[in-house]
Amino acid sequence: MSHAGKWTCGGCGVSVSRIDGAPAPLPDSWVSSVEGDFCLACRRQRAAEAAQEAAPNDCSGETRAKLGRAALIEFEVRRTPERTDGAIAKACRTSTSTVAAARDRVAAQA
Repeated sequence: MSHAGKWTCGGCGVSVSRIDGAPAPLPDSWVSSVEGDFCLACRRQRAAEAAQEAAPNDCSGETRAKLGRAALIEFEVRRTPERTDGAIAKACRTSTSTVAAARDRVAAQA
């Protein structure tokens, strides 16, 4: 595992570090990829944007918003499958039934 004195998100630019400046591992909710290091908020945003960009060009704005929302919830289900539907629903500001449906879609894709 890589350690650094400061981690900076490649999306929003937020930085995290230890108060004493000592090297620390990448925060648990962050990810490091070839595109850069990303905080949880940017990871969520990137998941939603990827789904919206994959939509057909003639999709309405409402449909794109729904696709982005579904992708966000599926991202959370994949990221923390052990979390309850209620906890994910709260984090995503949606209903538990919506999370349960997303969990079923994720399971069907596996």
